[in-house]
Amino acid sequence: MPKRPTKDPKFSELNQDIDLEQLASSIKGAFPDTDDPRQLSKTRYPFWFLILLLLCGYLSGANTVSDLTIYAEFHIGWINQLIGQSFSAPSYNTLWWILARLPPSVFKQLLKRWFASIPQQLRDQLLIIDGKRLKGISSDGNVVHLVELFAEEQKLVLAQEKVPDKSSEPKVIDALLKDIDVNGALISADALFANMAIAQKFLDYGADYLIGLKGNQGNFHAEAKNFFDQARGVAYEEVDAERYIPSPEKEHGRIEQRSICVCTALDWLPQAQTWPKLKAVIEVLSERTVKGKKTSESRYYFSSRKASAKEFAGWIRGHWSIENPLHWVLDVIFKEDEAQAKTGFIDENMALFRRLSMNIIKTVHPGQGLALARKCCAYAPKYLRGVLGKIFVR
Repeated sequence: MPKRPTKDPKFSELNQDIDLEQLASSIKGAFPDTDDPRQLSKTRYPFWFLILLLLCGYLSGANTVSDLTIYAEFHIGWINQLIGQSFSAPSYNTLWWILARLPPSVFKQLLKRWFASIPQQLRDQLLIIDGKRLKGISSDGNVVHLVELFAEEQKLVLAQEKVPDKSSEPKVIDALLKDIDVNGALISADALFANMAIAQKFLDYGADYLIGLKGNQGNFHAEAKNFFDQARGVAYEEVDAERYIPSPEKEHGRIEQRSICVCTALDWLPQAQTWPKLKAVIEVLSERTVKGKKTSESRYYFSSRKASAKEFAGWIRGHWSIENPLHWVLDVIFKEDEAQAKTGFIDENMALFRRLSMNIIKTVHPGQGLALARKCCAYAPKYLRGVLGKIFVR
């Protein structure tokens, strides 16, 4: 039987009565008027009110502008009571306009402001840079590709940037990192980021790097492959490297055994003299058995951090885990890949609201599933009020 939310102490805490006057004042003061691009003489709703309504809608299960419009119509009375004012429900056109025409920089400010305390906890954490194409609104002539900085331990999106395509991901490193203190963190990225200048940039921001190594690095990849092939050929005897073999994974008739081998004595590697602070080269050997048929695959990585094979196994596993706690959640819970809106800034802004909502729930009610938390916001107004209080009232 699933756990009842009402038996969760955190749910009970968020359902406590709070000072509505203080909450209303905090909400109204949370959004700088200078960032409102509208002609104020022609507006019916203050900027902060529309942002609050959109945020409440996303937290409560809305995924499209139509959903948000319906949410506004049925919950306008509750929102008015919350803020101590009286507004009519905004129309579809009003909500569409603010999402399509408002520069994404405004919502990025909210992402940074509301989670300003998070970067202080990033030392020794794994931060993942990875991209995601929005399939529902991408075609040959229109590609919507987002790059994110994701804190693996806390499951939070710390920054988001839109790029023309996957090959452009490395171009937004500064935009992702410039406002976040990543000093002491380990930044993980795929082989697209295997570039000396990029590795140096991670170091300049105070972080270590862990980067995938493929054939795009030519001799570097060949040298690494040759070393680990020879080490395996002599059963790792008298090889200056450390191995870690976790328990095999068994799932849906598939058995997978991984072996992680790390070499930090790099005298044999010419690239150790040229790559900035290169300290480790790693092989992950995956051997799979499916219906009696065995296959194997080796993947290679390199890093500026010296660590054990077990630690690297966790970090590399953590990088690929972004598919479940982030991309899977966005597609299944928020229906991101089904999104069709693409006029103006609406694609990027709606993506930011999804991530804001996800971050808020992960921060306010850690351990709670996103789908259940959104249902709690929709079905239990006091719970949503408590969530808002945690975010807005300092």
